[in-house]
Parts: sequence; C-alpha cells; structure tokens
Amino acid sequence: MTLHQRVVLFVVAAALLTALATAAVAFQLGITQLKNEQQQQVSLLSAAMAEALPPIIEQSDNERLNQLVAHFMAAPQVKSVSVMPMLSGQRQLWQADARAIATPRWFVHLSGIESASKTVSVSNGWTQLARVTVEVSPLPAVEALWERMSQLVTLLAAMCAVIPFAASFMFRRVTTPLAELDTRLNALGRGDYQPAKSRTRVKDLQALLQAFNLAGQQVARVHKSQQEELSRLRDKLMIDPVSRLPNRGYFQHQLQSFIKDDVNCTLLLIETEWLSRLRARYGYQYRDQCWRLLGEALSHGELAERHKLVARLSHNEVAILLTSVDEGDIRPYLQRLLRVVNQELENISLPANQGFHIGVAKTQDDDAASLLAKADNALQQAKRHGEVYHWPSHANADSRTREQWRHILLDALNKNPLTLYAQPVRHRDNQTNWHQEVYAHLWVDEAWLSAGQLLNRIEMYALGEEFDRHVLTRADQYIKAHPDSDKLAINLTVESVRSTAFHDWLANYLLKTYLSDKLAFEVAEEAVQVDIAACQTLFKMIREHGFDVGIDHFGRDMDNVNYIHDIEPDYVKLDIGFGQPSSDVDDVFIRMLINIAAAQEIRVIATGIEQSDQHQYFHQLGCHGYQGYILPPVQLDNLSQSASLPS
Repeated sequence: MTLHQRVVLFVVAAALLTALATAAVAFQLGITQLKNEQQQQVSLLSAAMAEALPPIIEQSDNERLNQLVAHFMAAPQVKSVSVMPMLSGQRQLWQADARAIATPRWFVHLSGIESASKTVSVSNGWTQLARVTVEVSPLPAVEALWERMSQLVTLLAAMCAVIPFAASFMFRRVTTPLAELDTRLNALGRGDYQPAKSRTRVKDLQALLQAFNLAGQQVARVHKSQQEELSRLRDKLMIDPVSRLPNRGYFQHQLQSFIKDDVNCTLLLIETEWLSRLRARYGYQYRDQCWRLLGEALSHGELAERHKLVARLSHNEVAILLTSVDEGDIRPYLQRLLRVVNQELENISLPANQGFHIGVAKTQDDDAASLLAKADNALQQAKRHGEVYHWPSHANADSRTREQWRHILLDALNKNPLTLYAQPVRHRDNQTNWHQEVYAHLWVDEAWLSAGQLLNRIEMYALGEEFDRHVLTRADQYIKAHPDSDKLAINLTVESVRSTAFHDWLANYLLKTYLSDKLAFEVAEEAVQVDIAACQTLFKMIREHGFDVGIDHFGRDMDNVNYIHDIEPDYVKLDIGFGQPSSDVDDVFIRMLINIAAAQEIRVIATGIEQSDQHQYFHQLGCHGYQGYILPPVQLDNLSQSASLPS
C-alpha cells in the first residue's frame, strides 16, 4: 500500500469515526430534548383540561365533555384522555385512532421514547370533582427525531464522500516534491544525477529536497571521480609516459583476452635499434621526442584502422596486434608499416630499412606467452639473416582467398554445417544457471573452426546480419523442441547492431516468438564504442519486448566505461582477460569496474573462471555470477548435421 493510499485511508477512517460520533451525540441530545418536550406537552395539556372541566362536571354535561375531549384529542401528540368523576366513580376513556408513520420500527425501538402520561385532580376550589389523565404518544417525537437524523446523516455522508477526494487532492499537491524525489531517486540509481526541481511551501519538504539535491551532487562527484580514476589508472599504470603507447602490461592483458576468446591473432614485434643509437648520440630528450613521433605515427592514420593494438614493450621494442592470420591482410599491413617506419627514419635523416627488425608470429594453439616467444624468435631470425622482417612459414598455411572464404561462409549459412554450443552462466549464490551463452562452430576441412575464428571471418566479410539471423532461427527451433531448457544468451555482431534492417527483423522475430523468458541478448563492448547511438536504439527495442540485454568484454580497454550510463544494460560480463588476475594492477581494475557497475545496480558476471579459487575471488568482490571452463560448454543441437560430422 502506498503512502498516498495510507493517508487517504486514514482520513476516510477519521471522517467516518467523526461522522459516527457526531450522529451518536446528535441522536442522544435529540432524544433528551424530545423527552423533555414530551413532558412539557403532557403537563400543559393536563393542566389545561383540569382548568376547563369543573363546570362541565358540576353540571354533568356529557355533551360538552365530549366536545372538550374531542378538542384536545385533535392534537396529534395526544394518545388518550381519561376522566373519573369522584361522585359516580365511573371512569370515561377516549383514545385517538392509530395512525401510520413513515419512521422505521427499528428506529422507534432504538430511540427508546415511550408514551408519557400525567394525572391531575379537577376541583372547583374547595371540592375535588374528578381525576383526569392525559397520555401523549411518542410517535410525533420519533418522527421529528428521524427527520433530523436523516438530514444530519445525509450531510455527514456527503462530507465523507467529499473528504477523500479533497484529502487526495491536497496530499498530491503538498507531496508533489515527493513524487519527483521518487522519480529522481530511481534515475539516480541509473546514473542520472539531475537535481529535483519541484518547489513547495512545506518547510520539511523544502529541507528534504535540498538534502536530496546535495546527496545527488555528492553521488555525481563520486561517480565522476570513479570514471576519472579509471582513466587516470589506465594512463598511469598502462600507458608508457614517453611514447604515449600502451605498455607491456596492457598489451599482455589484451593479447590474453583475444587468445582466450579463440580469436586468430598475428603479432608483429619491432626492435627499434636506431632509437637506442639516438640516445647514445643525442641524449634522452631527443630520443624521447623521436619515441613520441613514432608512437603517433603508429597509433594514428591508416595503420590504426587495421590493427587492434600497438604497444611499447621495452626500451626499444614495439608490439602490434592484428586479429587476422590471413596473409592477404597481413602483407599489405606490413608494407604500410614499413613505409611509416621508413618515413620516421627519413625525418631524422637516417637510411631506410636500417636500424630496425620485425618478427611476425601467428597463433596456432598458442597462449599469450608462447606467441610472444614465437614473435621474438622470428625477430632474432630476422636479425641473424640481416632481414627487415622474418615471415613465418607453416606447411599447413591456409591458401584460400578472401572470396573463397566468403563463399564458404555463405554456404555454411545456407546448408547449416554449423553446430551450436552453450556455456552456462551460473548464479553466485544459489548455483543455478542464469543463462547459457550461445556460440557456433563451423565444419571446414574435416575440422571445426572455433567460435572466435568464425566470428573474425564473419565480421571480415560483412556477414554478421545473416549469421545472427541464422543463429536466432536455430535457437528458436531448439527452444521450441526443448521448452524446459535454460535461457539462451545470443551475442550479436557489430554489423547487426548498426543495421536498421536487422533491428526491424529482430523486432518482428521477438514479436512472433514470445520467448522473453528464454532469450537474452549481448553485444561486445567494442560494438558499443563503435556506435553507441545504435546500441541505445537496439537495447530500447529489445527491452520493450521484455528481453534482458548485456555487455560482453566489459572493461577490455581498461578505459572510461561511462557508456553503461547511456545504454543501461541489465548485466555486464567482465572481459575474459580479467579471469586470472596476475598482478595488483589487474586487481585494482577489476575492483574499479565492479564498483562502477554496482553503483548503477548493474549485475556483474565474471568470465574465464577455471578454478574454484577464481570463483571465490570474484564472489568476494561482489560479482553476481560466473562463467568459464569450470562449467564446460555443451552442444545444444545437431540440426542439419551430416552423419560424417563428429558429435
């Protein structure tokens, strides 16, 4: 029951009690008054009759006696008259005819008013002639009381009917600031720190509004400081102060995140010997200026559009990460990289293709450490052979062209050589599944192409919309065949997020499937950063149909995550690179990200969990759920699978 309802109920109850008390008091006062009036009437009537009777009795004139009594009996309140002459002793009785009344009988009994009578002596001054008794009826008095009470009750009922509306109006008028405070408090929980603007003459509410606005300002400052602190921590702990490029710690986190997501990566390791020679010749200041110029050249322009990350690993090493192993992508990038580096050498009058070497390594069942080691081996190989770069050679290197891969993927979407897997996301407390995140594997060359590798190619060839529609269609088929299954979370591609055509298709899909308790949707943090407006539109549409939305890879860039204030996800999944904190720096970032999400009442899910001690670590930090190979993925279906494919 709301405060408004409680107040109105209290006012109504008070009004009813007041009305009942008023009616009771009026009823008792009316009875007392009418009884007094009844006694006065019977006294007056008996006295008047005693005064008029002596001559009539002395003369024994019955006719005049009847006329006199009839005159008195004409009064509505007279019920009966009796005269008993003293000489004859013969009593005469006159009674009024019974008359109908409109007063309910229960009211007559309730009033307690009865007939009143009085007997007086009739004398001529020295001799008692007779005794006369006059009795008055209670009915006229009861009728008068009924009429008064009816009018009073009607008035009180009208007042009781008006009072709740008046009380409600006044309450709403007086407490308008409270309604706005309620709205602003809910908004405050979502990160909207605008002050309340209502005005009121009630001093207590004025003080409450001022206190709320002050509290909102303080919360806004805390939230802003959290965001600023996250950016400062990133700049202080993860950015090289000389080159302004990310440092080794940040690079290793990013590399680990992509590799754990099964993303095919190529690592380019550059040793910049000429910068060391510049330090020896011209000093640190000149060397640092050259580092800044090189950092700007590598992190801006055409190169920045093609690589995922460039970082300074040591005093003379730079690492560049590409999320592709396609030679058709890497060689053109390598040529552009050489032009950029040679341009920097030319700017300081040094010969081209000298003073630096590049090692190239591709992922092949590698972890972050082994890929770095492979790149360093390739770099040393280039130095030994006097080459600018050393290209990795693999006997099983993929020889397909981009166009051939595009046809393979299109054929996959049409013929369904895909299998869906799902990895459980479990609640922290009750150990039940929150949902299961869906991903797909593709069968190519008698082997499965993993989810990360598949998504790389899906996005590379702009097939995200077709892929997401296919996965959603398959998910719909699976849920209908298994109505008792857990909720499935579908991760949408960047292309789908930015496509209005896909938004329209998805709205129609959600309207037809009625699966709000069986589906949730996620987008990667990268998709939000690419087009936050499209994400806002997509999330709003999905929520209107009753589905949950979440952010995957939350905090991957360890940078400002204030976008969650704009898109308001139901949950976020920490980037998989945080799954195994390797330093106090990781711990600081993890705690900061969890606190930022918790401040806006957004649930946090830890990912990359493989051991129970990891689960306990994130549990203690306040994560609401966890996901990882501690809960192995399961195959959802094998629809349209060939009998030759492995199960």
